[in-house]
Amino acid sequence: MRTEEEVLTQFDEWAQSNDLIRVAVLTSSRVDPNGVTDFLSDYDIELYVADLEPFRKGDEWLSIFGPIMVRWPLKPRSTGHENWITRLVLFKDGVRIDFQITDQISIEPDAYDNGYRVLIDKDNVTTDLQAPRFSEYIIKKPSRQEYETLVHEFWWDAIYVPKYLWRDELPFAKYMFDNVLRYSYLQKVVEWYIGLKNDWSVSTGIRGKRFKRYLDAESWLEFESTFAGANVEENWRAFFKILEFFRKMARIVGIGLGYDYPTELDEEVTQYCLSIRKTNME
Repeated sequence: MRTEEEVLTQFDEWAQSNDLIRVAVLTSSRVDPNGVTDFLSDYDIELYVADLEPFRKGDEWLSIFGPIMVRWPLKPRSTGHENWITRLVLFKDGVRIDFQITDQISIEPDAYDNGYRVLIDKDNVTTDLQAPRFSEYIIKKPSRQEYETLVHEFWWDAIYVPKYLWRDELPFAKYMFDNVLRYSYLQKVVEWYIGLKNDWSVSTGIRGKRFKRYLDAESWLEFESTFAGANVEENWRAFFKILEFFRKMARIVGIGLGYDYPTELDEEVTQYCLSIRKTNME
């Protein structure tokens, strides 16, 4: 696999010789002072070009970077902002480069608050860029209403998991467990817990990928215990573990912020879920 120096040197030689390329900015983990990169880390490069049409028509220009294993999307198109084209490319040697390409050659001074490195600037477009503050993804303190809404909605959606485990309808039970309870509610309350413990000054990354870095060893083991495979009994166990862990995190956050935790709601829903579990065992 090519090294970072080799990849960026190859890119620089191509971009300098291509008149369409006016500005190139490296972003994401490779410019994050707190980020950790390894051989699987991709290169996130934003290209500002004089004409977008050659990039919209096809991917011939990518061949300069090596044989392609797979790309996304299949054909060049916008996947976010209308004036940007996305080309995410994994090359056969394992190097991955994620290109975002636009012909809108103007950049707001605070456009790269989460970090950047200017690779190419042929027109002095980036001279007014502000130093990054790395603040966009910092965990935000929840309002009382946000906290109360999330906690109440967790306990509402919790009732679906035992319902479908009891019915032996695993796909929907797993959807409610892993997609809804975990990523709609537990992830957020764990983020708040970490934010509270770190004076609301850190980021845990997408989908909690840095939770292990910030949780103490005991809490991390409790978090691990909320995961389960396909075995129904294993899912029953993990379900009650996720209730315990959510309760612990939410109570600590509530106490820390002076918000009321709905203890009665928690107890009644938990007993309801236990009653379904008991019926399942009879």
